[in-house]
Amino acid sequence: MDPTTAANEMPEGTQIIYGGFSEGGTYYSCSYRPDVVYAEYDGVERRLQIIIPHRAGYKFPLVVFIQGSAWKKQDLYGAIPNLSHIAAKGYVIASVEIRDTGIARFPAAVEDVKCAIRFMRKHAGEYGIDPNRVAVWGDSSGGHLSLMTGLTIGEYDNGLYSEQTDEVSAVIDYYGVSDLLTLGKYNDILDHDAADSPEAVWIGGKVKEHVNLAKQASPIHQNLGKKLPPFLIIHGDSDTIVHVNQSIEMYKSLKEHGQKVIFYKVVGADHGIGIWNPQVLDITEKFLSANLNRPCIDQPPFQHSME
Repeated sequence: MDPTTAANEMPEGTQIIYGGFSEGGTYYSCSYRPDVVYAEYDGVERRLQIIIPHRAGYKFPLVVFIQGSAWKKQDLYGAIPNLSHIAAKGYVIASVEIRDTGIARFPAAVEDVKCAIRFMRKHAGEYGIDPNRVAVWGDSSGGHLSLMTGLTIGEYDNGLYSEQTDEVSAVIDYYGVSDLLTLGKYNDILDHDAADSPEAVWIGGKVKEHVNLAKQASPIHQNLGKKLPPFLIIHGDSDTIVHVNQSIEMYKSLKEHGQKVIFYKVVGADHGIGIWNPQVLDITEKFLSANLNRPCIDQPPFQHSME
């Protein structure tokens, strides 16, 4: 029996699955590179968790992810299972460790995200990245940093890998903070006027006593009228930590300035709980695919309209 005939044999009871293909393209096997150092500050190393899909000779888009942590020390490994679902669709994912508020205050974490983007571009060949197709994505405080990254292209350069650009082609914000000045407007689970609130620690003092700095650190108070990448915002309507109004106001402001932005309100979802589900991840991947023009095997680039 020749190999093709042998492969086509169908014993009784055999069931068929078609090769891992989906609407968005192929599912790839992935490898994981832990704790890749991208920066060092006075002996303090900052690391990346990198997930790489495999196809010989192929360059994939890059997605830099920021794990939320109230700007404090992150759980660097907690999101890897969910991120792997996106990586398997054909994206290199680099989850970035920021300088948390125990180490440095604003704007250090913004600098770190941008530094990580430049580092990955510098090492594009090593990690199989197309440096022209880059997105940033984060949840909670990571969503805030994702917004800040996309809204301040060319700013907050810490001097590392400065020959590379921090430009991104898409921004994804899961239930992120958009305005430090109004964080306590609709929920009181924390005393947002306190000196030890996460946002106060982030900027180095009470928000109401450092209004200008709070605005500088808030996505909604950036220049929204300039050319910006497209945005995807996703937020639960029952979020008890970061009220959904933070995303509603960010969405309205971007729309008012003529920016391309898509907003999904997830009914019944709390702060993360109910967000990380297959439907939302599918929406996320389609947004990435539409804006990074990710080619599929033996197919033209997959285009998906989200509006």
